[in-house]
Amino acid sequence: MTIGAIIKQLRQEQDITQEQLADALGITSRAVSQWETDRTAPDISQLPALANFFDVTTDHLLGVDIRHKEDELKKIYAQRNKYEERRDQKGKAEYIREQLKIYPNDPALLTNLAHALQCWYFHLGKANTEALRKEKSDEIISLCERALKYYKPTEDNSFPKQLLMIQYINYLHDKKKAKEIANSLSTISCSYEMFAGDLYEGKEALKERQSALLWSFTQMMYVMFRDLYQDEPYTFEQRIAILDACDAIINIMTGGKPNFFNEALSNNAFSKAWCLLNLGENEKALDMLEQAYKYADSFETRPDGEKYTPCWLSELEDRIENESKTGFETNYDGLYKKITNPDNKFCEVFAGNKRFEQLVEKLKEKISK
Repeated sequence: MTIGAIIKQLRQEQDITQEQLADALGITSRAVSQWETDRTAPDISQLPALANFFDVTTDHLLGVDIRHKEDELKKIYAQRNKYEERRDQKGKAEYIREQLKIYPNDPALLTNLAHALQCWYFHLGKANTEALRKEKSDEIISLCERALKYYKPTEDNSFPKQLLMIQYINYLHDKKKAKEIANSLSTISCSYEMFAGDLYEGKEALKERQSALLWSFTQMMYVMFRDLYQDEPYTFEQRIAILDACDAIINIMTGGKPNFFNEALSNNAFSKAWCLLNLGENEKALDMLEQAYKYADSFETRPDGEKYTPCWLSELEDRIENESKTGFETNYDGLYKKITNPDNKFCEVFAGNKRFEQLVEKLKEKISK
């Protein structure tokens, strides 16, 4: 709200006329009217008198009442979560950008905007020119660096550092700068996972321990195998072996009923298809693409809240509402975009192939629903 709107609101709430306010301040009622319509604004010297007249702080008049800042930020984060639920990274970025006009030095908002931009322009590939990639990379870095200035010493500032490293490693190819940031990160010698089960009793303790240790381990293991897979020294055959090992551990940990981890299996199957294509094993590559589709379909159509089979995951439920919302709209979208990306050459190699065309059509049908 503008200062004029706040003055008008206070005046009406206290049942005061423009003339009464003008008389108290020794000005004309026309001056008050112009304030309230934002044609002009009170002189800074008039703020104490206005604040005393309405019995509020000058911060309240200026719309920066610190007492309510925390509540307002909670509302902003709740709205941000709604964009996350819709997987609308563009909308999230636009919304947070507007909120930063009110809270320009809030580190969490700055970091959230950087994250939304990274998802939209880089993860989802909307930065389709070199000039746009450079522009958005610079903006993300600027936002993260601003955020780091405003984090308090007691606050966790690892998220903006993570976003910075992604930019420096993947898009600016400046590993020296990324190392500087990495070296500033703390080494984790103690974490929540170590004590999760001890904070509760009975089945609730078991659920917390399973979630914090086994389920989190499986997620982290997948990320670590993917990182290994991407290392340049490995051959295509070795990369396939790495992903096979990752798949095997996922199936062991989930008792052969992957539920949530079908998404990881779909990503691995696509990557194996790409390796097979580069080895010239086209039929096997096509088999693996079809497998990637089956995993993606299993992920998207799985029942909400389904239990895992093994006793070591007995208390966990696969709640769809807990999914991360930072990726593609659905697994169908993600797989379709990767398959049809000209850089991956699947469309070029399988042009006119009936099985491949049927797979692409199935994905199109799923996406259109």
